[in-house]
Amino acid sequence: MTQSELAEKFNYSDKAVSKWEHGDAIPAVDTLQQLADFYGVTLDYITHESTPENRRRYAKSKTIVFNRNVIIGLSISLVWILATVATIGCQMINNFWYWMSFVWAIPASFIIGLIFNCVWGPETMRYWIVIGLTWTLLLSIYLELGMDLPNYQGWRLWMISLLGVPVTIGAILWSHLKVTPPSEQSHD
Repeated sequence: MTQSELAEKFNYSDKAVSKWEHGDAIPAVDTLQQLADFYGVTLDYITHESTPENRRRYAKSKTIVFNRNVIIGLSISLVWILATVATIGCQMINNFWYWMSFVWAIPASFIIGLIFNCVWGPETMRYWIVIGLTWTLLLSIYLELGMDLPNYQGWRLWMISLLGVPVTIGAILWSHLKVTPPSEQSHD
């Protein structure tokens, strides 16, 4: 990629990129992070001297990211395989088609996604996963109660969905919290 192409990609002049390359100027930290994300490396890789040891130490391997995504996909697939086994098992044993196992697989998939996001993923996705988990869990509970309670009593519990509103608002507000750097925290 040429300096002009990189400059255009990040809305800088090619002269600014040239100054970065020659060490005459240093881009802002957020720009450095964007560059690191763009090239698939860590911020340390960009800010440390380019030696073979540092390249091995700080490079964020695309293979690692790919493998993590495959592991997440396999874990979520396992949830759906178990839902299929549960449905077929109920059909074979009780002659009852329990399609709700597929409905319950949706919040279970969100739980798996949340666990892996807490370990590997970006925190910004966490809020959306919590919102998805909340609404699919409430839907699953509502459908289960609607089908199981006698005299249509379960279908009258539609107000259970109102629990999702404060959780959604809370997750959105939580996503907008600013983290105070340790250097700015008071030591009262």
